[in-house]
Amino acid sequence: MRRVLLACFILVLVGTLGIAQVRKFEGVTITVFTQPPPYIAKPVMMFAPDWQKATGARINLITAPWGELYTKMYASFALGEALYDIVIFPAAWLPDFAAAGFLVPLDDFIAKDPYIQWEDILPVYRERIASWEGKVYAVPLDGDCHIFYYRKDALENPEYQAEFKEKYGYDLPVPPRTWKEVRDIAEFFNGWDWDGDGQIEYGVVEPRRYAGQADWCFFSRTVGYVALPGQPGGLFFDPETMTPRINSPGHVRALEDYVAIMKYGVPGMINMDSGEIRSVFAAGLAAMAIDWGDIGVISEVGEESTVRGKVGYAVLPGSDEVWDFAKGQWVKLPVPNQAGYLAFGGWVAGIAHNSKHKEAAYDFISYLARPENSYISVTTSETGFNPYRYTHFTKLSGWIGMGFSPEAAEAYLKAIQDTIGHPNVQPDLRIPGQARYFEAVDRALSRVAAGELAPKAALDEVARVWNEITDSLGRDKQLLYYRLSLGLPPK
Repeated sequence: MRRVLLACFILVLVGTLGIAQVRKFEGVTITVFTQPPPYIAKPVMMFAPDWQKATGARINLITAPWGELYTKMYASFALGEALYDIVIFPAAWLPDFAAAGFLVPLDDFIAKDPYIQWEDILPVYRERIASWEGKVYAVPLDGDCHIFYYRKDALENPEYQAEFKEKYGYDLPVPPRTWKEVRDIAEFFNGWDWDGDGQIEYGVVEPRRYAGQADWCFFSRTVGYVALPGQPGGLFFDPETMTPRINSPGHVRALEDYVAIMKYGVPGMINMDSGEIRSVFAAGLAAMAIDWGDIGVISEVGEESTVRGKVGYAVLPGSDEVWDFAKGQWVKLPVPNQAGYLAFGGWVAGIAHNSKHKEAAYDFISYLARPENSYISVTTSETGFNPYRYTHFTKLSGWIGMGFSPEAAEAYLKAIQDTIGHPNVQPDLRIPGQARYFEAVDRALSRVAAGELAPKAALDEVARVWNEITDSLGRDKQLLYYRLSLGLPPK
């Protein structure tokens, strides 16, 4: 009897030790800081329960609205308070945080991680988005670029194509390749019931609200006017002098387009942010839109979508007349200049330098990012996470299971791949002060959209502010960082 009791005690002890070994972070609380759900925070909520059960730790999710996110993150680092263990933030902010020593280098964690499969992450996100000065400071959770959306049932309708050609003198292009074509198409489809559902539809829907991510929409409209192949730095600064290019003739023309198209937009567009335009497009109210991958997901699988199977996907339009910075003049091209734009760059997860639980924090980040879990995230509605691994594109089962038809899944993923892999793809701004530079643009855009400033005057003011920001941060240092972000050697 004593032997039986002893054996039972040993079994219980072994079992207890086994549980203790598996639940290696028992009693630890990891605080994660990001924007409110559903977008971006939703995957944290999806995967926290299983990770907590396996490790014994607890996830404490803290959020702040988009307009407050950068300020609160930076303040928590700068004040030295260990408020958060994990920060999930836009990749464009990584230079600010990494250069200031606010984030933990992750190279050693990744090298020892058997689950994350680092090489499966596309190089543009793995090497350019997550790294700073040769070290990895964040793990990609999302792959971001802007693509162009259009209603196939509108643009491909033979009757409408004939009417369009009669009115504008050229064939209705599907998809449009220039912003001039977009303008004509928007005018043609604005203000009438072209899909026969009994309600009025409009030409476009794009974000225009201040602090609503309209600045990325503006740069998407700009890139084709200023980014000639072989001339780096067209979107932001002269890579030789750090002189702002934001008020170039190409930028001014893009801003003029940005304002002019509003007359063909869904009513109230001036007050819409990027989240609201997704619902509007999925409700069938617009013929065209610019967005990250989210419109595609909501349109194809959203419960309230009325446009399932009716959406086309394409690389951003451009222009056959482009501002040549080397020549200082407009150049006419035989074919439109189109360029992919890695708007925003994606959301990444980093560990605060003052976290008391760095190992547990990395373990949860790895759990979110590993191939099988990240695939669930990018194929789940309203996560805000878009594909960024090779396997996200090669496996269609999750997209089809999510609600995409095979044809829609292939077209959607192809547009994203074509953008990321475009020979003229342009990176987003990735230098310290990015949020300050973009805030100046965002504020100017809102004033132009409201009719308070003319495009040229607004962008001249932005250029002045940009010079002030650059000087305050150190022009030589900013020039060095900017050149490195473009893949150029130091001067």
